[in-house]
Amino acid sequence: MLIDKLVKRVEALNLNLKGKTVLTEAASGAYVVTPILAALAGAKVFAFTRTNRYGTMEEIFDNTRKVIETYTGKPLDITFIDKITRDIIAQADIITNSGHLRPLNEEMLKYAKDTVVIPLMYEAWEWREADMDIRYIRKRGFKLGATNERHPEVDVFNYLGDMAVKQIFDAGLCPYKNKFILLCNNDFGPYMAKVISRVCDGLAVIDKDEHKDRYKFDNVDFIGGFPHITIPEKYKDAEAVIFTAYPFDQNWIGDDTPIKLQELQEQMKDPFVLRYCGDIDEGVCSNKGLRFFPVHVHSGHMGILPSAIGNDPIIRLQAGGLKAGELLLANETKYQGLTLMEPM
Repeated sequence: MLIDKLVKRVEALNLNLKGKTVLTEAASGAYVVTPILAALAGAKVFAFTRTNRYGTMEEIFDNTRKVIETYTGKPLDITFIDKITRDIIAQADIITNSGHLRPLNEEMLKYAKDTVVIPLMYEAWEWREADMDIRYIRKRGFKLGATNERHPEVDVFNYLGDMAVKQIFDAGLCPYKNKFILLCNNDFGPYMAKVISRVCDGLAVIDKDEHKDRYKFDNVDFIGGFPHITIPEKYKDAEAVIFTAYPFDQNWIGDDTPIKLQELQEQMKDPFVLRYCGDIDEGVCSNKGLRFFPVHVHSGHMGILPSAIGNDPIIRLQAGGLKAGELLLANETKYQGLTLMEPM
């Protein structure tokens, strides 16, 4: 049962938010877990949502309540809200950098107390300027911290490969007996390659040359050179190019871009780009005949979400983000002797 997994994750992280007030989001799908995790840790929770493309406000609240109803412990202190008032902001000890709350700007935060903390709910290098007004946050002196998703009790990165395989299937492709190219410049790459290489007929990796030692897996050909492309004959008919590049909100593939569309098309028979994360110039790529999947991805967002493979990675991610909030409040960075929260 989902509630049992949430309880176990709170226990594994020794997540303790007793006496604290958390402002977070109520969300659809796997992200339903965030306010419940905070409440299981003892927090008074305000869970905000709005109607969006994933569901109506009423549906999101109802789905969250259904999970809460399966909990047999003490009543959870969760208040569902469709408006964020001055009073609610002023009560919050933790404000999560969550979708429905963004952007965390002056209008949103001006009534917050000086001691409020903001956990990013993702790693420091994944920082997106659009999420918050960093100048106002610095001016007010709010503590801001990222989540180490590779901490053993968070361990979200080891789901990245499963997500890549899921995207292959979602695109109508099959890994078995087919070759693929991984085009990457960030820390996701090795975690993806470790899994993809086990299920396909060969994986060529284009990454920064200095990252070569990260890819010591069987069935992987490291060809380096990112963002420049030199595809060997063996991979010119690869089934797809799995693409992940940071900054995620930068156009990477097109005409006037670091990765030239023309070079990709000249070096492959019929390239098909799987958009794991990182923007491409959709208009140029479409007009010039590049096949890509998904057809549209919101700028700066991933083309495949952890929630696509189930609840587990989201439970770990959101619980880890809340633990980062707890550590921010305590002016600490480590859990079980290892860094879990990185101050920003």
